[in-house]
Amino acid sequence: MTAQHSSARRAPSVHLLKVQLEGMKPPVWRRLVVPSDIALGSLHDVIQVAFGWDDAHLHAFEDRSGGRYAPPGDFGVPAFDEDEAALADVLPRAGDRMDYTYDFGDDWLHRIAVEEVRPAQEGEGKRAVCTGGRRAMPAAEDLGGVWGLAELLQRYEDGERPRPVVVRDGGEEWVEYDGLHDEVLAGLYEEGFDPAAFDPAEVTRALAGARLRRVAGTRRGVPAGMYRCECGELHPLPGGAGRPADAGREDLVGREDEEGALSGLLGVADVRLPAVRLPGEAELARAVREVPAFMAAVRLGHWCAGRGARTASAEGRSRETGGRELTPKGLLRPKLARQAVEEAELWRIDPEEWGHAEVRAARLAKIRSAGDMEVLDLPWEWALNCGFVEVDGTRARAGADLPDEDDDAALLTAWQGAVAGAAAELSVTLPLPAGPFGGLPQLRALADEAPPLVFLMLLTAYGLPEGEWLDVADYLTDGLEGLPEGPARVLVSAFLAEQYEETAGVLELFGAAEREGGETGEGSDLTLLLDGGGPDPLPAGRFRLTPLGRSGLHTLLVRVGIPAPVIGSLTEADARKLLASLPSYGSEADAAQEVTDWLAARSAADAAVQVVDACAGTEPADALRRLQAPRVLAAVLETDAAGRAKQVLHKAAVSTVTGCSHAAASMLRRIGEPAEGEAAWGLEWMLVDGALPFARRGEQALRERLLTGPADGPRPLGQVAERADDLWRAGHPHAGEVLGALADAVKPVDKALAKRLRKAAFKAGSAK
Repeated sequence: MTAQHSSARRAPSVHLLKVQLEGMKPPVWRRLVVPSDIALGSLHDVIQVAFGWDDAHLHAFEDRSGGRYAPPGDFGVPAFDEDEAALADVLPRAGDRMDYTYDFGDDWLHRIAVEEVRPAQEGEGKRAVCTGGRRAMPAAEDLGGVWGLAELLQRYEDGERPRPVVVRDGGEEWVEYDGLHDEVLAGLYEEGFDPAAFDPAEVTRALAGARLRRVAGTRRGVPAGMYRCECGELHPLPGGAGRPADAGREDLVGREDEEGALSGLLGVADVRLPAVRLPGEAELARAVREVPAFMAAVRLGHWCAGRGARTASAEGRSRETGGRELTPKGLLRPKLARQAVEEAELWRIDPEEWGHAEVRAARLAKIRSAGDMEVLDLPWEWALNCGFVEVDGTRARAGADLPDEDDDAALLTAWQGAVAGAAAELSVTLPLPAGPFGGLPQLRALADEAPPLVFLMLLTAYGLPEGEWLDVADYLTDGLEGLPEGPARVLVSAFLAEQYEETAGVLELFGAAEREGGETGEGSDLTLLLDGGGPDPLPAGRFRLTPLGRSGLHTLLVRVGIPAPVIGSLTEADARKLLASLPSYGSEADAAQEVTDWLAARSAADAAVQVVDACAGTEPADALRRLQAPRVLAAVLETDAAGRAKQVLHKAAVSTVTGCSHAAASMLRRIGEPAEGEAAWGLEWMLVDGALPFARRGEQALRERLLTGPADGPRPLGQVAERADDLWRAGHPHAGEVLGALADAVKPVDKALAKRLRKAAFKAGSAK
């Protein structure tokens, strides 16, 4: 998502918006003029009034980059705060579009298009105004979405009158109807509802009561719990804990450079990770409590609270503020340092060396400075780096990020944030040697250009099956392929060895990794290496992440926008998230179980509605979701004893919602029940659509897609060849682009087919 210019720097302006309720035929839409600097939360209020909604359900906005906006805590998946996002920042120019969905059961999808952005004229910009529209909206809450509303309006047009039932009880009597649809239908007759009538002035009068909240503008990046997909859009991450909820702003700013650089490096590397399993929170928290150095840092933070008054932190945790006295050099005074070792039980880091109480007391008594107290060094360093201890002048106090030892969630979040930050810091830039060699510009240029092999090695270990090891030397050697033998390769190998040793060593201390065997040339004389002497600098041995380490790396991946889905986390997710995540599952059994669990949480009809709605759109991310829809819809139909899901598909197949219609008609074709008029949504359209996301990834990815398929069934290449001359007729908005990419991809395999596709691409371009 690109950062936009702040609306605070713009002259007062207004946005002319067209908001259309998708799926309605004839169409229902409103043209609205609103101040450019209103919050999206205010735009929600305006849309509610303009379409007659009751604001009784959840809602969310989604822009064309996949960024979601909703009230904080309401949506249930990671999203930007809609009250902090200015309309001008999200939709800055004419032609920009976004979606607004109301009620995540009925899924009322409104398409918002910016028709004009212009300076505010006299009297404009103080309130929202409706300048046009089409079709009236009845009271449509809880009717079952556009299909339920369409059915109701058809009954009204046909003159069907619901039959009321007179109920008498205790001398009173009233009328009841058989369900909400009949009740609403009766109300339409009572009010003389005219579906073709629309009065913009009436809507404007209603909008006068809508309070418009203004915001100065936002600078948007990748929000917590979301990732940037290979299609270029943002998507919510399944199971993503996101950025630690209690991470201090200073901590995030301090790591911005490392994480930004890492995100750029991995984007170039086109990293894609399989879905992994992560233990539950309680199990991970138990593992954190078994990490001696980290828990020593936590205990040291609580010890630094001292005996002062207790206060509440911004996160709601209670802590003492008395603090401990420091020397002018920023060290604990010797007496206090000895107390810290005993009272915070810092000796548990190395019980063999410091575990005997009498021996420990004797050794500590001889030390005259905290700087010489090695048992204190590591906990003190970690406590400062993790934000568990804050130094204020000559006192050390408990830090804002200090977790409660008994709070599983807080303890795990603090650990994940600490290990993620350490991994980013250690893995972005190769370490240069100390001394005169480190200052050589050629050496710095070489380090900057070297691939991020150590971090990519961590990602490889992240995706390995539980318990499997990675051969370090083999991995790094493969990564250096293409680098010619000579001084440059030797230097890069030496830098990688040092980076690996430091990174793996820190991860071991965090309980995040394990190593076995192998010695490296760490510390070898640089001159000797360049002369061809000394041992091979690349490290040997094996490496693997622990389950705890995988969870910490997952936290960092979320921060830098790398897809890292988690198996077993989609039960409560919406269908868009489910469909977007399934391609990353390495195991078909895991993917099938994820679908089964997702279906178990909802009815067959609701599942069908959600999946079909998630197929809307014409962009690569939409096409990726449609590719996964058949496997989910097939599972839905297997559980659909009443046939309601099939009814949903038949209604959707003849609707006008692009993508939804195609997915539904395609599924009906698969089961041998083609929908009426489904020729408009033929196989040609789906073939172009299915190739779109792979065409955007490049020629090789598209060629691999064409050549995959079941051994005893048709491959995409065969289907494309069969219909190559007619694919341009599909009416797909990206037909020309896709057909040109297909021609390039198949040329090495079938030149004649490539020529046919090139001709079809020309026709598709001419037909626009």
